[in-house]
Amino acid sequence: MSNEIRTYIVTGAAGGIGGATARRLLRTGANVLAVDISQRRLDAFVKGCSDLPGEVATYRADLSKEDEVKGVIAFCLEQFGDLTGIANVAGGMVGIESASMDRPLAQIDLDYFHRTFQINVDSAFLMCKHAEPHFVKKGYGKICNVASLAAFANRPDLGDTAYNSAKAAVVALTQTLSILLGRSGIRVNAVAPGLVFSPKVTETFGGAYVERHMGYTALGKFATVDDEAEGIAFFLEPQSDGVSGEVLRVSAGTR
Repeated sequence: MSNEIRTYIVTGAAGGIGGATARRLLRTGANVLAVDISQRRLDAFVKGCSDLPGEVATYRADLSKEDEVKGVIAFCLEQFGDLTGIANVAGGMVGIESASMDRPLAQIDLDYFHRTFQINVDSAFLMCKHAEPHFVKKGYGKICNVASLAAFANRPDLGDTAYNSAKAAVVALTQTLSILLGRSGIRVNAVAPGLVFSPKVTETFGGAYVERHMGYTALGKFATVDDEAEGIAFFLEPQSDGVSGEVLRVSAGTR
């Protein structure tokens, strides 16, 4: 596998972690299909990749819709003729704001709960499902799902009932698929980021929130989007071919 040009799909590629992951892979000369729900943000992302050696293409899709996921896989195979791995980064909290964290159960309606699962779990499930036939035919494939420390629900201020449950489901999906697909040469792992503080997040939640979570870290600083990208890239690249079913916490030592 080491002599071929590797081809990856990165979902949520116009966001912080997704964008950093796509750039990390492009720096190795890989082909990257950057997928996001916003074409405007994808266009802005591509402008920042012009100096990187890999080839980038974009595809706008709502990954909670099965037909659109089928279109992503088909476009990648048409554009690049191959698919080596997928970074399922797309997801997050719906309409996140300062009042989102640990919101009371009574304030979480079923539509919100379902939508949270759609963008975090359905998207990853559908990408894995529709990439499987190609990976099986190839006899090789790498999948890295993005969970969260919130999946373990052992800290306050990390999410809410819907988000924490969805990210726990991403962990379970990862571990189940690692067993189901492993004998076909498909490795499935996950990265669980801790809090990653962009300027927007800092502005949304405020200094006291940032300071409180800084106190939880072992390193006295937060992991960056580039730190998360390195963890994801490890699971997509050949050096991790002996690893499957694992969840790597990239969280500056926060447990």
